[in-house]
Amino acid sequence: MSRTTIADVAKVAGVSKATVSRVLSGNYEYMRPNTRTKVENAIEKLGYRPSSVARSLTSNRTNTAAILVSDVGNPFYADVIHGVEDVAFKGHYDVFLCNTNYDLDRGLAFIRSLVDKRVDGVMIMSSSMSDLWLAELSKNNVPAVVLDWEVKAAGANVSTIGFDYSAGIQTAVDHLIALGHQHLVHVSGPLQLQTARDRRNAFWSALAKHGIPIESAPVIEGDLQIAGGRQAIEKIMGLSPRPTAVFTANDMTAIGLIAAARAKGIEVPRDLSVIGLDDIWLAEQLDPPLTTVGIPGYELGQLTMQMLFDLLDASGERPATPVRRQIETSLVVRQSTAVVPE
Repeated sequence: MSRTTIADVAKVAGVSKATVSRVLSGNYEYMRPNTRTKVENAIEKLGYRPSSVARSLTSNRTNTAAILVSDVGNPFYADVIHGVEDVAFKGHYDVFLCNTNYDLDRGLAFIRSLVDKRVDGVMIMSSSMSDLWLAELSKNNVPAVVLDWEVKAAGANVSTIGFDYSAGIQTAVDHLIALGHQHLVHVSGPLQLQTARDRRNAFWSALAKHGIPIESAPVIEGDLQIAGGRQAIEKIMGLSPRPTAVFTANDMTAIGLIAAARAKGIEVPRDLSVIGLDDIWLAEQLDPPLTTVGIPGYELGQLTMQMLFDLLDASGERPATPVRRQIETSLVVRQSTAVVPE
């Protein structure tokens, strides 16, 4: 069955195609009321829906955006995507989801494909990204909102969102010190990632405020995934003195670490206190429920999509008015931390 066209609507309404187009675009100020009514009735009768492709050719907008994430399997991104889509839906936008899997070449291929598809804007929330991605977007005049990345491209139409890791991680370390912990360890993300280094550095700064030298707080490099947390427990058990508390770079790492610790007879928090970062929905469901540095994922997604809309502007232009916003972090205390046993 062929798709209903403007010509079909015009025929049923007994008007010209130009008149139908004027009704569809809201340009009926000088149109006779009964003419508009005939067109609207014909549209309803035929179930006509304007072609988004045709609209994009006249408006230079496709009403599509895209979001690139590092790992679609991480529940944190589920909250972010939910927030993005709720705001996008209200703005009559569709969103493409692209999973980079921490692969820079894959991410660049996505960017080029999205440019070819004429998306109106791109949101980048990948822990691993490249300036080449932004250069490609800038070259094609595609605005972007980027999470946790220093924008170096001159003239790039890019807004950014940063995290204030220091406050949440400082509170996490304060919490552990108050419980009597002196031997701490950090399981980081891959240290080639700026975000992993930022979290590590915030951890070190928090220790320094308590007079604890960073040399006494080892850093075990992980992969931000459950597998990395499982593997870290072996290295933790080999440390001397044995750490009594662990701060992990994200909740996924903490989940793997707790599971591996239990398999080896290490009870959390009796033998080892654990703090994660992100506050994914699984954190509260763990046994024990995970103490974590919380990032408001849903609100982050909402903010990101709204910032992209601000770049696009309601007028249809793309003004170069990038902004930077900061997201606060805070400690959510649950049952995976406890006083050091005597």
